[in-house]
Amino acid sequence: MRNFSFTILFCLFGLFSFSQSFEGEISCMKVTHSDTLFYVYTVKDNNVRIDEYDKYKRVLRSYIVNYQNKSLMVINPNKHVYTTVESPDENKLLQNLEVVSTGNYKYINGFKCYQWRVRDMEGNTEMSYWIARDKFNFYVPTSQVAMSVDDSFLFFKPLVGPEMDGAMPLLIENRTLLRSPKSILSVIEVKQRKVDTSIFSVSKYQKFESLH
Repeated sequence: MRNFSFTILFCLFGLFSFSQSFEGEISCMKVTHSDTLFYVYTVKDNNVRIDEYDKYKRVLRSYIVNYQNKSLMVINPNKHVYTTVESPDENKLLQNLEVVSTGNYKYINGFKCYQWRVRDMEGNTEMSYWIARDKFNFYVPTSQVAMSVDDSFLFFKPLVGPEMDGAMPLLIENRTLLRSPKSILSVIEVKQRKVDTSIFSVSKYQKFESLH
């Protein structure tokens, strides 16, 4: 499950009013030294479904988040089973993370994104988030539910605050402290559309204690 990236990256839309929330699909690509993965995020109300695919576009697993209920389910579509994932223990989260607001910015998909860096000196890791603020109110609460699934959510936690309301990273760069790249996650396509709530149901799957 650690290779799931929730971290999650999204494109911003100027077609909505600020009061509206995004509904639709966002496709992302994660590139590492050894592999390429694809993700499709489907969003409606308090629900987010993330489908993970390998480089051949074969589905590997799916995640369903309800951030209002703070629930996370993982689906193995090949074995037709799902399991629930407990919220992380706050006492076991990474400690002493260093947060740097660099003041750097660049435009991504026409939106001004500011760079925030989160460093773990002990773990020799730095997450660089290029963050834009708009109407994507689902990203912050989703990241809090999915911290146990991916490091990009775990490292995002110290950034969470009032200034991040409606904000999300459009690009996440994972590097060592010596700036050697580990992975890059970026948006490749965005589709605004109505979403059927049935895709968030696990009724056709059998509950299982493990997805091994």
